[in-house]
Amino acid sequence: MTKWACVFASLFILPATIYAQDETDLFSLSLAELMQLEVTGSTLTPQALNTVPSAVTVFNQAQIARLGLDTLNELMNLVPGFQSYRAAQSSHQEHYSSRGRRIGSSASEVLLVMDGQRLNSSRSGGAAIVIQRIPLKNIERVEFIRGPGSAIYGSSAMLGVVNIVSRDGVNEAQFLTGSYEHWQLDTSVSHESEDFNLDLYVHSQADQGDRYTVPDTFSSNKVTIEDPREMEHINFKLQWQNTQLSFINFKSQNKGFYVQNNTSNDINQNKTQFDSISIQQDFNWLSVDSFMWLGYQESGFEFSAQITAQGDLSANSSPSSSDPLFINVDFSSPSETRALWHNNWVIDKHSSLQFGIEHRKLEVPQITAANNFDLGELASASFPISYYGELAATTVVQKSGSQNVNGIYAQYQGSLLQGTHLTLGLRYDKFEGLDSNLSPRFGLVKKLNQHHSVKLLYGEAFRAPTIGELGLTNNPILDGNPELKPESVQTLDIIWLGNWSNTTFTLGYFENHFTDGIHQIPTGVGSTLQYRNSDSEVGKGIEFEFSQEVSEHWMVRISESYFLETTNESFREAEQMSSFMVNYQQFPLNLNLFVVYHGERINPTTDASGENKLDDNFLVNGKLSYLYRPQLQLLFQVKNVLDESYFSPVRSARDANVDGTPNRGREISLGVNWVF
Repeated sequence: MTKWACVFASLFILPATIYAQDETDLFSLSLAELMQLEVTGSTLTPQALNTVPSAVTVFNQAQIARLGLDTLNELMNLVPGFQSYRAAQSSHQEHYSSRGRRIGSSASEVLLVMDGQRLNSSRSGGAAIVIQRIPLKNIERVEFIRGPGSAIYGSSAMLGVVNIVSRDGVNEAQFLTGSYEHWQLDTSVSHESEDFNLDLYVHSQADQGDRYTVPDTFSSNKVTIEDPREMEHINFKLQWQNTQLSFINFKSQNKGFYVQNNTSNDINQNKTQFDSISIQQDFNWLSVDSFMWLGYQESGFEFSAQITAQGDLSANSSPSSSDPLFINVDFSSPSETRALWHNNWVIDKHSSLQFGIEHRKLEVPQITAANNFDLGELASASFPISYYGELAATTVVQKSGSQNVNGIYAQYQGSLLQGTHLTLGLRYDKFEGLDSNLSPRFGLVKKLNQHHSVKLLYGEAFRAPTIGELGLTNNPILDGNPELKPESVQTLDIIWLGNWSNTTFTLGYFENHFTDGIHQIPTGVGSTLQYRNSDSEVGKGIEFEFSQEVSEHWMVRISESYFLETTNESFREAEQMSSFMVNYQQFPLNLNLFVVYHGERINPTTDASGENKLDDNFLVNGKLSYLYRPQLQLLFQVKNVLDESYFSPVRSARDANVDGTPNRGREISLGVNWVF
């Protein structure tokens, strides 16, 4: 602490001249300007916050830059209805959910979109496993859309859409260093000419991680683990006239910590990778603005882990061995090819029609695990279990599969009366080998007077079972189910908005009615779970946001979420979440301090009670920015200021870390941001 404080203080006493600059460039916090932020992810057309037919929260880069945060998952905790917390699958992975419902670890109920590219994996249906800790530095605008999005996006947009627009036209570099030997470099390079625009963003980071003393998964002892991280991200965009080419890459790796909820420092490791390339061609025909979009993505993750304690299989193996069961699984090469034709017909100044067709082809190869004991024989209790003495690729854990998905959609937007905006939408999806789905939407936004508006929203959404859920096999932890049906939800939102020159607020009530929900349900055979459809469930809640520009120097922001009724799978999610932020600006200084609160959560256990309550927690983060020169900004940020010790819930009762998954303590970073 003392060393970093001295370094930071010395930066401020260096002799320098602060050059004159219009303070509004970097230090404007006008709420009127923030309310003019456009939302495109809800209707695929630009809409103002107070007229968009969705429950939505938007952050732009100017807001994000003030926060002492680095990743999209951290930002989610400032959004009503959203929550994100650490998982016990790897040191990188973080669960996230919208409106309190999450099945498994992939967050497949929420669709992530970046510059038009779906980031959700074709195997797991979600993005959380293969794309971890998306850096905020490259985000120009991010829209957190709560509620059904299937009327536009089809499957996976069941409870929300996170629409990310990356930055362009930026020449900037930022370097951070701090606790746990952490370093992080973000570089953006842009080139503009009469013929084309080129943008390249490169992110790289690594650290040694915190140290934790936790119960050993395989004994009654305590063990010390660490959570080192390495991550890279590349985003490349090229625009030539009406043609846009995009390439996205995410890569991460780590050793140690928990892998698949187990501790084993000698073998535990995890690697993930995601690559996508897409091309978009804009054109106009018969006064209709259109684009053709073609994209391809490939993702995967690989992990090595210990599954049993030493000696557990000695009496049931052939030849007999006291070795632990080790596995290595490479879920590589699941892919998705996607083609989209989208149209926007502006009928007149009061109405428009959007329509399009989409084709997606999802492919997952057969995945074979390498193991020293036969994992398939263990899963089926076929004793004695074959022992190989080394890791041998013998057990199929994921059956190959493919899905052709065809969708067609249409959406009308228009004004009924003065101050009344209507949205009607309908999409039809057909999954090869599964039932077809219709996803309607209805939105009515009424401006009551100069300051107040009301939104009445209804939508239906669905999520088709993924190839992973259908074909996971020979797994003693979780088994697939080829008989799964799509799950669906009917959602009602009532939202009241208030907007003045210095004050804004949003108060919303929602109801989710689920049918054929896909859950992980005990099979009755050992501790194995299986994907199965369940009975109807209901989720209800209240979401609130408030912002106040106290003066030209001070602004406060508050968010609050409370679930009135939750589904059976919501026990791991907090029923109450809050955030409070205060920002002070006085050129050339900007100070931001915010608090995130999560209520109690349930950690499943195998004891008689079946659960262990995890305490609620307050996390305090802060960031100080100082414009040292017109192109050079000094940064000082602290996460978990109070060094609070807190835990996140595990996946299921079979997971051994009954106290929950530990989180990092205080993290301090110093850095510079250079605009060139």
